[in-house]
Amino acid sequence: MFTLGTRAKDFRSLSYARALHVVGLALQMRDLKTFDLQADDREFRLKCGYQKPPCSTTVELRYTIDEIESFERENLINRDDLQKVVDFLSLAEVLRGLGAYVDKKQARLIRISNNSAKIAAGSVKLEYESYDGTRREETFALSSIYDICVRMYKARGETKTPPNLWTAPHFSGAKV
Repeated sequence: MFTLGTRAKDFRSLSYARALHVVGLALQMRDLKTFDLQADDREFRLKCGYQKPPCSTTVELRYTIDEIESFERENLINRDDLQKVVDFLSLAEVLRGLGAYVDKKQARLIRISNNSAKIAAGSVKLEYESYDGTRREETFALSSIYDICVRMYKARGETKTPPNLWTAPHFSGAKV
């Protein structure tokens, strides 16, 4: 079910949508509301808070590929209501939607944050390295993320979901 084959275990070859959904579920379980997630080839490093953004008191977390894969496996096993209504503004769905956005661009995730005084309340800042090596920053209002999530949800209904995290066609030549 979750075989990795001979691929290297790093984030350059995974589906950001699926991995970030797992991270979002973990943050929701801890009731964390703010996040500043930084990605490298082997782990996601987060500074999170229990208050709404901006938040100065943070909890530091790290999630490796193995932890994310294990948590996803556990979540799939424990899913009891597959017909439940999806909350596209939940932290898990917001992160999944932005991960899908990065996947679609075939880019490398650098950072996602909702904890900056430089962005509007309710917005999320996304940083990624595009396929051609250009570093890009975009800020998304929750309404834009909602639209991304709805489009992704509709597209997923039309195609079968891949069986594991290691399906997105990312480039591997990016420097961290």
